[in-house]
Amino acid sequence: MQCNPLKNLFVATVLASLSSSTFANPIVGHFIDDSRGQALPDQMLTNELGDATMFTISDALVYHDHRDSGPMAVPDDGIGNDWTVHIENVSGRWWRSLFFVADLGATIGNADGTVEDMAGAIGVMTDAFQIHTGGVNSSLISESMTADGLLEPGEEWEFRVSNFGTGANSRPPQLTTPGVFAGSSPLDPFAGNSSILATPLPEPSSILLLMIAGVALLARRR
Repeated sequence: MQCNPLKNLFVATVLASLSSSTFANPIVGHFIDDSRGQALPDQMLTNELGDATMFTISDALVYHDHRDSGPMAVPDDGIGNDWTVHIENVSGRWWRSLFFVADLGATIGNADGTVEDMAGAIGVMTDAFQIHTGGVNSSLISESMTADGLLEPGEEWEFRVSNFGTGANSRPPQLTTPGVFAGSSPLDPFAGNSSILATPLPEPSSILLLMIAGVALLARRR
């Protein structure tokens, strides 16, 4: 049987694109907008990102945080529970629509709406905001690469979390509980207290290869 290298390239590219999510930790998160912050569409979120030592590499972040005293769009509650969070994308994947989500029992001062865990805690909503710049409750301070709201492989972001309501003994955000978030993850003083949910984008290189292979196959058939 004759080998078709263009067809083989097309198939290999498709398989590589599909395999990029093989080892991911899929979730079913439903964001519902409300009047507190940025007007956003209700949407589904498919992946949870977190601590590189706890999460699979395809959903891994390196992060650290410190208490923050910078200005926010919401009034300060006077408690030391404002944080700046620094994340680095070590997953090798592209991400869009990143949301910071509180565990059950915690609140967020700069929330845009709420998130529901459709698989683990249907009907239970917790505070969340999209990590973005501009508009009400702008939270994203900086992007180390293109300022486009996409978290690229190797890119670093800094963003603020205001009035992270765990009381006077507020702990910084801890992204250490893969697979549980929002209402399925009750606040625990010895475990994670928040999550980052996002939606993956196909890698640009994979898209380009698919386009090249597709055009080449079409030209060959003609």
